[in-house]
Amino acid sequence: METAISAVISLILALLSIAFGTKYQQGKAKAQQLSQLLKLIVDAAEDDKVSEDEFQKIVAAAKKLMEA
Repeated sequence: METAISAVISLILALLSIAFGTKYQQGKAKAQQLSQLLKLIVDAAEDDKVSEDEFQKIVAAAKKLMEA
């Protein structure tokens, strides 16, 4: 009886670790995309002028973040 309970608990914990591991990877990817977007914004704002190229990079990074 105790081994059956242990097996069920182990199975539940394994499934939870798989599910949360996937969510962690997705969250980590989002955080990296957000970091890249903020870096682009800061780099563009440093010279008090945002070029068309910088603006397009910022928009592309924001779209990528929103899609993921």
